Amino acid sequence: MYDSYRPRRRWPRWFTLWFFGTLAVAVIGLVIGAALSPGSGRQQGPALARPAPSASAASAALSGASPTAGTGSGAVMSGAMRVVPGRELVNGVYLGFPHSTAGAVSAADAVVGEVFSTLDPDRAAAVMRLTAAPSFADAPQEAAQGAVSDRESLGIWPSGPVPAGYSLLVQPLEYQTRDVAGETVTVLLLCDFTTTVPGTGTQTRIAVFPVRMAWTQSDWKAASFSGDGDAGLAAEPFSPAAAAAGWQELLPSGSTNAA
Repeated sequence: MYDSYRPRRRWPRWFTLWFFGTLAVAVIGLVIGAALSPGSGRQQGPALARPAPSASAASAALSGASPTAGTGSGAVMSGAMRVVPGRELVNGVYLGFPHSTAGAVSAADAVVGEVFSTLDPDRAAAVMRLTAAPSFADAPQEAAQGAVSDRESLGIWPSGPVPAGYSLLVQPLEYQTRDVAGETVTVLLLCDFTTTVPGTGTQTRIAVFPVRMAWTQSDWKAASFSGDGDAGLAAEPFSPAAAAAGWQELLPSGSTNAA
């Protein structure tokens, strides 16, 4: 069963975690029951392996998500999308994404997965120095403070090495796009938010991370994290409820991309 977790002071205006209530879990219990082990949230596997897509989704992913209009950066995406890796890897962060909506979604996937999955304030700041738009000047400092707040929420000292057995992992699984323009797009990511604490074990929750992406410096950069008004979009990933809310499968990068 999913539990709720809201890190204290973790960039409160930039993302929202919604608890999947008892009644909602009961409705989808038959769907996810086989994937849950007692008391552990979503069943843990190697690197939280993503479920295999349906045949129709796999077919769509071969050529990438389909734009509803045009093929450039202003195209609105629909259908399953395979993540496009950036052209270069700098300090463990992918950079250099295509100037397309798929590129914006892929860049958002990369930055959310990196900056929200670390308990190291210096690492969080370093990620945002590479991935934030120039207009988002306070991003490194805000990210570092967010990591400190997460450590405190998990019962860890605010500085120093992360003790053995503690971890935090945010894994984007589905996406939506909105407010698509030639140089900006808002990307919503439906994620598994997994924490591990010694003595408590591993728990996985649902989180929605909205990211405003801007095309600047010949790449997609995070211009802001904002999620006001999106609480109703939280749903069990890959469920009928998620599909009804507009979520589309976000497939891991492979030999064929969605650029």
